[in-house]
Amino acid sequence: MSPSYENSVLSAIGARTILNLICKLFFRFLHFFLNALILRQIDGNILGIANVRLQLLYTTILFLSREAFRRTVPKLNTIRSIQHYINLIWAVLPAGLLMTFIWLPITLYYKTDSADKYPFYHQACVYYALAAFIELLSEPLYLLATVTLNYQINIYIEMFASTLGKFAFREIQLHPESALYYYGLGYIIYALLITSTYYLYFLTRTKKTRQGLFLVTSLQDLMIKPTSPFVDSSVWNETITFFKQGVWMKILTEGERYVMSLFNLISYKDQGVFDIINNLGSLLPRLIFSTLEESAYAYFRQTLSRTETVNDQHVRDDEMLVHPRNDEPTIASSPTSTEQQTIKQNAFTFYNYLLRCVIIISFIVIIFGMPYSRFLLNLYGGSTLTEGPGPLLLRLYCIYILFLAVNGITEAFSQATMSIEELETYKNRIAMFAIVYLGVFYILIQLLGVHGIIIANCLNMSARIITNSFHIYRYFRGNQWSKPFQFSLQYLFILCFTSFLCFYSERWFSNSLLHFGFGSILGLGILFLTWREEREMIHYINCIRRLNREQKNSKKAE
Repeated sequence: MSPSYENSVLSAIGARTILNLICKLFFRFLHFFLNALILRQIDGNILGIANVRLQLLYTTILFLSREAFRRTVPKLNTIRSIQHYINLIWAVLPAGLLMTFIWLPITLYYKTDSADKYPFYHQACVYYALAAFIELLSEPLYLLATVTLNYQINIYIEMFASTLGKFAFREIQLHPESALYYYGLGYIIYALLITSTYYLYFLTRTKKTRQGLFLVTSLQDLMIKPTSPFVDSSVWNETITFFKQGVWMKILTEGERYVMSLFNLISYKDQGVFDIINNLGSLLPRLIFSTLEESAYAYFRQTLSRTETVNDQHVRDDEMLVHPRNDEPTIASSPTSTEQQTIKQNAFTFYNYLLRCVIIISFIVIIFGMPYSRFLLNLYGGSTLTEGPGPLLLRLYCIYILFLAVNGITEAFSQATMSIEELETYKNRIAMFAIVYLGVFYILIQLLGVHGIIIANCLNMSARIITNSFHIYRYFRGNQWSKPFQFSLQYLFILCFTSFLCFYSERWFSNSLLHFGFGSILGLGILFLTWREEREMIHYINCIRRLNREQKNSKKAE
């Protein structure tokens, strides 16, 4: 791997991050606006059923079927056979069928707590499961485009399908009594759009373009063919490892929804309120963090070698993952020791600035999100959300965002660089965390009600952050690992004082607009202060943007 290849990857990741961020912002704001219109018109119990129980069915099928394949996308210059990889990625369909056969009956009949009495509940369950399977049909093209670093294809197609799929929300508004039917129909439309668009895009390209974008030139090349061996055993083993780990990761990520849905600890209406708070709290920060996390994982996966530690010395084990065949030419030579050190140092710089960036965003969310929680809930849902646990729940969620941010980046690095043995060990730790988390979650929700969900999640994220940080410390041999967490006392004091002023401005100004305007002025001041304090980080971001422009210009020149 040469530095030029690393620059190409960094440029592609930078372009992907910006494009993905813009698309997600558009989609989330559209979703936010349409939900605000629907919130006051349909039964709160239906919101809980659709957005927690049925959504959980959809995301479980998709995550457990495809996430392991997305986590093990190989580097282009290490694929020993394209056909072996194609044979492997089609395994996503039997995985999807298995997940559907397991989770659809559970959603239909287990602990429904009268959900099946609402119109079209059973049809909606089938629609959500069918939509997930239809979407899986597009996964091979998604993965091949990811291998070639053509992330923009995936982003544009998902944005197109998401936008058109949201038109079903209009029918929910017009026919609230049939809301579950139109919720499910919206997911079917989305899945059909995303799958058909992938294949139409593929078929409308020239053969040469298809080869560059997807590594194949026809649908026939995309089909499974008998080979010996049928798949690359090393990539298959890595995929199985990530699948096992993914089961526990899913529990840790959405364990509260499984417990709420399967044990009926709180009503569907309260589940709906929790989901609204969760979506509102994650409207800006979480979509930014998820985008940065995906880009960080892709960058580390493409540039760094998985390593195992022997006597505190890091050794490359890429050879353990993929062995080139004797009859195939080597696509790229291995980097020299000097190049490897340069690449690792660049990755360390990227990691430090990225982690520092998400921590700063989290700080800003906390200092303004907590004082303005009641204002935002009143604006979004009126008294339905401001009366009850809503405001305190959103304030706790603002703190939880900091844990989400740090865990996302540290986990992206760890999973991209851990050796297979370390991944197995990590999987066992995650399993232990999941069991402890579910127990703590059950106890806290009994003691504190819906607020216990956020506190349990914070404890869960803390355990994962500590585990990931230990791996990162060893990987970089303790080299300034704490730098992203170091802030000047002056900066921290001003942040705390600003939050204090925002809390009391609600008492000082009886008019909500004045309260909001006061916070906006303080927000501009904090942004200016951050710009002065973090010039190094901003300069680094500008360098990535400049590199991206140079890469685009060089491609046009060619």
